Amino acid sequence: MRFFAALFLSLSSFLFPLSSLSAQPTREIDRVMTDTLRAWKIPGASIAVVQDDRVIFLKGYGTKELGGSEAVTPDTLFQIASTSKAFTSTALAMLASDRKLAFDDPVRKHLPYFRLSDLCADQAVTLRDIVSHRTGLSRHDELWDDTPLTREDVVRSMAHIGLTKPFRTAYQYQNIMFIAAGEAVAQASGMSWDDFVRTRIFQPLRMTRTVTTDAEWNAAEHATGYRYDWKTGEIRPRRPIDTTTIGAGGAIKSSARDMANWLRFQLAGGKFGGTQLVDPELLAETKVPHTVIRLEGTTREVNPETQLLAYAMGWNVSDYRGELMVAHAGALNGFRTHAVLLPKKNAGFVVTMNLERGYSLYAIRHAIADLLLHGKVSRDWNAYYLAFEKRTDEKSEKDKQERMAKRAQNTTPTRPLEEYAGEYDNVAYGPVKVTAANGELQLQWQRITAPLAHYHYDVFDASAEDVEETVTFTLDDEKKVKSLTLFGERFVKK
Repeated sequence: MRFFAALFLSLSSFLFPLSSLSAQPTREIDRVMTDTLRAWKIPGASIAVVQDDRVIFLKGYGTKELGGSEAVTPDTLFQIASTSKAFTSTALAMLASDRKLAFDDPVRKHLPYFRLSDLCADQAVTLRDIVSHRTGLSRHDELWDDTPLTREDVVRSMAHIGLTKPFRTAYQYQNIMFIAAGEAVAQASGMSWDDFVRTRIFQPLRMTRTVTTDAEWNAAEHATGYRYDWKTGEIRPRRPIDTTTIGAGGAIKSSARDMANWLRFQLAGGKFGGTQLVDPELLAETKVPHTVIRLEGTTREVNPETQLLAYAMGWNVSDYRGELMVAHAGALNGFRTHAVLLPKKNAGFVVTMNLERGYSLYAIRHAIADLLLHGKVSRDWNAYYLAFEKRTDEKSEKDKQERMAKRAQNTTPTRPLEEYAGEYDNVAYGPVKVTAANGELQLQWQRITAPLAHYHYDVFDASAEDVEETVTFTLDDEKKVKSLTLFGERFVKK
């Protein structure tokens, strides 16, 4: 009888999800995923759910390509984008465990070339500051996603960018500061950020398919990323951008199976397979709230069950229906990822998809969290976020129409178009070239080439794929074209 009992328990591990949950909630997880993919027209997705250091649900859905026949599996690679940031803060915690750095080290102790334009911020900025989004710098993502600049080049450019908020006073999401953190990891460890996370995190956690480079991604089985046109309902492939420079801020590509081990490691305080890989107190520090995120406007509507929201180091920390939630989303190249920890339940989950409809991930996040925390879904989250997405898209379109309505009618450029042509320079962004031909202006900066459509007076609109920018020319007292403003920065004509 003991033999048959043991045999049944062994077989049951293949027949049913291994879980402290009943079969009903695991069926509900499957239903949530199926319903959400259908409601949002998502080509493919995968999910891993862990609890008590075990994988309790692991599955792929849909196809790697829209209309294709190859199914997504738990081993299919997706770009996990900004959920890479927690790997970088964990790398810092590991180096702090090795006593090769400390969170409160000045950044320049490890990156001598690091500078901020504000004197006080420049003197005080620490590693903790750059991974908690409180330096006062706004995003400036164009410098890494539209240029061939190296990681060091992009970090150096920040010395010439003005702060838009006082240092340590406000949350401003900033990818380039995580690039800097990755370079600090490289300097302190003596190996590149890519090699560090590979040898110190991926390999010990048996994340055998996880990679950081585009070459490795292209050589592996992976999904294709898509964009969604809300006006037509069409889904089209997203033109991918090179992820080399974003590095520590978002370059990791992983699978649901691999990410399950990452979640188990985080929930276990840095232990995996019986080995303690990082000081648990230092790893816990990466999840301590540092920067308050104001719950207002869109942020309030996206988090209707949250009362407090803050950024830690590579993680968002909040309450969800009275329970602690530690999470982070990622968005890049037509992919969306959400990694979620529910520490009080010793549970977590990761969802990846290949369509850039980010609010669908919040629908899944809240539904799965409901099941893990309370055993049932609290509301129709798909309906809630589909309605919210519709309002957001319609508001964006309304704002564009109102801007066009405010345009001064029947104006012409102050000077002949040929006088706007020339090269303009900015210390951080480099040169912009404006050309005039066939009665039109065209702007070229790094990888961006866009026609300039006249808006009014000396203001033009630059529109191309993934680019919608206002370009304003200024004239000197002699009515000569002196400079232009692009990305909120001033470029002076040579």
